[in-house]
Amino acid sequence: MAIVEDEIQNGSEGENEIEVVVEEDDGDQDPDSDDEILEMGDWQRKVAEYEHKITLHPFNYDDHIELIQTLWRLSELGQWRTAFERLWEMSVIKVDHWLLWLRTEENISQSEELIANLFYKATCDCYSMSILSRWSSWALSLDEIPKIRAQLDEVLRRGGSDPYSGKVLWDLKIDFEKSQLNETCKEDSGYKEQEDRVLRCLEVVASLPISRNQEAWDLFEDFAKDIREQEYIEKVEQQHKAAVDYLKKIMPYEIRTKTTQCYMANYKVYLEYIDLVKQLSVEEKYAECDSDGLLRLLYDRATYECLLNPAVFELLVEFAKHTQVTSSRATYWRVLELCTRRCPQKHTFWTLKMQQAEHEEKDFDEVKSIFETALSKGLESYKEAEMLWLNYLEYVRRNTKFSDDDQIERLRRTFRLAWDSLAEAWGDEANDCEIPLYWARIEYKFLNSPKRGKEIFEELFKYGFNKTMSKYWEALIQLESSRSPPLSEFKFRDLLRRALRSVTDYPPAIARLWTDYERDYGKLDTSKECQETCELKIREWRKNYQALKENMTNKNDTDKTNENKKGKSANKNKKLENKQKGKRKLNGGSDEASDVKRKRDGDQELPVKEKDGGSSGVKRAHTEEETELTENKKQRVEAAGTAQSASTEACTLFVSNLDFKVDEDKLRQELSKYGDIVEMRLRSGVKSFGGSICYCQYKTADSVEEALKHDRTPLDGRPMFLSRYSADKSKATFKYATTMEKNKLFVTGLPYSRCNKECLTEIFEKYGKLKDIRVVTFKDGKPKGLAYVDYEDEDSAARAIAATNGTTVGDRKIEVAISQPPPRAARPPPASRPPAAGMRRTQLSFLPRVLQQASTSKESSTNSHANGTEKRPLSNSDFKKMIASSSSSHDN
Repeated sequence: MAIVEDEIQNGSEGENEIEVVVEEDDGDQDPDSDDEILEMGDWQRKVAEYEHKITLHPFNYDDHIELIQTLWRLSELGQWRTAFERLWEMSVIKVDHWLLWLRTEENISQSEELIANLFYKATCDCYSMSILSRWSSWALSLDEIPKIRAQLDEVLRRGGSDPYSGKVLWDLKIDFEKSQLNETCKEDSGYKEQEDRVLRCLEVVASLPISRNQEAWDLFEDFAKDIREQEYIEKVEQQHKAAVDYLKKIMPYEIRTKTTQCYMANYKVYLEYIDLVKQLSVEEKYAECDSDGLLRLLYDRATYECLLNPAVFELLVEFAKHTQVTSSRATYWRVLELCTRRCPQKHTFWTLKMQQAEHEEKDFDEVKSIFETALSKGLESYKEAEMLWLNYLEYVRRNTKFSDDDQIERLRRTFRLAWDSLAEAWGDEANDCEIPLYWARIEYKFLNSPKRGKEIFEELFKYGFNKTMSKYWEALIQLESSRSPPLSEFKFRDLLRRALRSVTDYPPAIARLWTDYERDYGKLDTSKECQETCELKIREWRKNYQALKENMTNKNDTDKTNENKKGKSANKNKKLENKQKGKRKLNGGSDEASDVKRKRDGDQELPVKEKDGGSSGVKRAHTEEETELTENKKQRVEAAGTAQSASTEACTLFVSNLDFKVDEDKLRQELSKYGDIVEMRLRSGVKSFGGSICYCQYKTADSVEEALKHDRTPLDGRPMFLSRYSADKSKATFKYATTMEKNKLFVTGLPYSRCNKECLTEIFEKYGKLKDIRVVTFKDGKPKGLAYVDYEDEDSAARAIAATNGTTVGDRKIEVAISQPPPRAARPPPASRPPAAGMRRTQLSFLPRVLQQASTSKESSTNSHANGTEKRPLSNSDFKKMIASSSSSHDN
């Protein structure tokens, strides 16, 4: 048996109906029916496939839509409706899909309440004139007049103030009321009432700043002149003129909102538009132009059209506040529902809903249901989740009778659930939590149970760095000081001592509490103990704080050493210059004498003093053979040193992007996985690197290669950047290819929740064998939404691009392309200074002292020229070159 649904157009009533025809199975089926069975099986397999995908990734919008379309082909209307409802719970539904759902339910559903509720939900998700027009058309098809009016009024509350399209919705309302008036006899008691309804509709439209309201004024004037006094008509005419003037002022902004394509730019236009309407709303002239309705409509439109702008949250907050002040409870509830739909990951609107429900004295379970729905949406941060829990706990506390043991136990269970749930969902981020503080205050102040309150603090001190934070100890000390029965002086002082020993972030706060206590209740010996202990602790804290400050500003011992060396070198150069100046004065300052001295200095050979103090006092210069042996030895030593340095570099790993307070033992344990560590040098809090850095020397270079395979391994929530160490810092290296790689894909637009290796592997491994996946992150380890996917071959990469480019992952469309980084601009060579005229002053100060003095040994000079032989080579080739260069520049 098969169910066949035929859509039949009912000409008499203009409604679409579904005729269900039951067909009996035919025993003599033709062979082609097997193909239909196979096709049905394929669709069912697709349903199972999409159900599995949604189970793995429930927020993938496209998978939900594919499932809905597949179920429609199978005529599984129950499952189809369930699939739509599940999508509504997960995400905001787009206009086209809402229209599909609404059209179908209008045809198949017999429940007016269900359809009306769907229209209500649709207008919370999106502002669309198509949806509002369809709502009006459906409302006119209802049987009961009050229901029609109620639904049309709901439509007008949402779109009746639209400057462009509001007139369309009002025309439907006016036509309906006119038809009711025409069907009513003048003698009937309800005729006058219906006449007032038509007149009121025409008056409102003529007084609104909407397009084509001149038509409404003409109709109003014709309709009212026979039944109302002239004074009333003139009043409405003034309102109409004000509306026309109002419309002229807002129309430029209305046009800009329709023509601006970029949602970021459109958001700014809406802000200007809203500011203008706020200014006009305070002018008495425009009091009847319904500025409040127009503001609600603008907030609705802006938050829908600019939903991708993060700043839309602030606009939604304004929307909620404005509606709370100017509108009814029903409208305020609708706006809160709209806000929670469009921004579900903020606690603000869920808190407002709970508060409004409490204000209207809704029962406990209804408020609890709002809270549980908020938790299921997945709040965007720990602070948002903590604030939601705190607001719910406040509600539970306000609704707890502390004389009722069952309600007290319910309150305690809720506190425990809140604390444990946050810790389970957010991990270490929930260590610094306000909920146990709130709970402890309840135990001390309301339940008179200091023992339970103290246990809460002791548990709190076990997590993270809470034991070292002054705010928790301050809270405990204040609660213990006001408890009943009071704590003994001995125990209270012991608590103060323990607090001062434990606190590291700001000990002066604890010291102040202890000092105040001793001033009020202390004796001489306890006051002295307090003063000495506090001074010692604060002195130590200030010392550590200063050291930490120096580390953060990168003032370390290496910089100080370099500065000292520069200072010594500068002092030495000054002394040499002063000596040189003094000798010039002794020579009389004559230029001619200076030239003779320079020539003589250039010709003489360099005497070398004996270290053992021999009779001659001067050691002979080295021969050429000795000089060559010395140079060879020097080269061998330098070569050996270079080889050793190169070996050390090859075995050294450079680690950066570590946490400012990284644990050295934990880091050593992590790095020792890749090989035996010879030496590890950790520099904490290097500001220029955005964290701590480390130099790790292994026994072998293979350990470094193994470590590099684990680049960006997380430690304390931050990825470690691992690279080879190089003593030559003049040229930066880039370890990834800078040219096109046809087997590597560059993926952008990834949602942060799906930007990890596991999700990317699941998406791309079906197209070929993966070689590597690299997720691009910030320094704190959070993803940028970018990734590189490396395949073994180019064909796999090509298939992946064709299948994945432009697809939706999460709630965002991704772009996939061949990896081709832009060319890296070469650094320009350092600008060379023009040569200075003559020899620089600093060159003179580097000459050996013996070359700066005139020879006083005539005997030595005479013997040198009398021999008639060639000059012997100098003992130091570097000095020889310097002297030759110096003499040539002076001759010039």
